[in-house]
Amino acid sequence: MDGGANDGKTKTYLIGGSLAALLLFVALIVGLYLLGGPEQSPLERLRDIAVVFVVLLNLVVVVLLAGIAAALAFLVIQTKDRVIPLLEEATGAVRRARGTVEFVSEEAVRPIVTVAGTVARIRAMANAAGGKPGRKRP
Repeated sequence: MDGGANDGKTKTYLIGGSLAALLLFVALIVGLYLLGGPEQSPLERLRDIAVVFVVLLNLVVVVLLAGIAAALAFLVIQTKDRVIPLLEEATGAVRRARGTVEFVSEEAVRPIVTVAGTVARIRAMANAAGGKPGRKRP
């Protein structure tokens, strides 16, 4: 139930902030319009207001792009500091696994293959010497 109360407060703050921003925006436009001299036509005043807003938006864009560039640089540095040691650990693990496979291959599989080859050779010689029926001799 506490989350519902927070949602209501959040909505109230968002609506209030939006209305305040809209009111500030309208007040800025009216203030800039009234600052124009009597020799300016309304269209010239609106043009000057548009120029002011374009400059303000460009300033906001530059600040946002600088923030994004700084965040990206920070991310690259953090990634480099964390990924390189991780890759070194992975390389070490692969080397250990390769060593284990070579050891198992030499110590366990090779004797089994040797024994199986010897047994097959003995069977072949026994078959050749004994002449089992149903088998062709070469």
